[in-house]
Amino acid sequence: MHDGDRVELRERIESDFEPLFAMSQDPIANQMSMVYPLTREQFEARWNRVPESVNEISMTILFGDCVVGKVSSFTVEDETHVGYFVAQEHWGKGIATRALRLFVEQFGHRPLIAHVASSNIGSCRVLEKCAFVKIDERESPETERYMACVEAIYELY
Repeated sequence: MHDGDRVELRERIESDFEPLFAMSQDPIANQMSMVYPLTREQFEARWNRVPESVNEISMTILFGDCVVGKVSSFTVEDETHVGYFVAQEHWGKGIATRALRLFVEQFGHRPLIAHVASSNIGSCRVLEKCAFVKIDERESPETERYMACVEAIYELY
């Protein structure tokens, strides 16, 4: 692996905002993930909230020196969840898998929960490669943020 193939995580910095916001607007990625994109104002509000207020840890994914995505953990109803995304032009390179592995190694909290649209085969594979186990599958209704879908719930013990 040469230096340009290096996957790293780092604390986010202000200059990450624009590339991460642009990635969050990708219609193909959003359809695959079954999410409605946040408006710029909503994205900015999430960006500016105090991470401790939602027990959030958010890391920028770098591929070489390029910002290619993010991975984060956050609390939902007393459970610690993990989520991630990688820019479409970097899909299929193993970046999401390497980034999630780095994240779960650095972030020792267990269990970690991940919710993913069952139809998002790539994301399901990333979770399974990182030792997450599918514990449930259920119908998930449409909300302001999410499209209706069958959702798989994964857990890392």
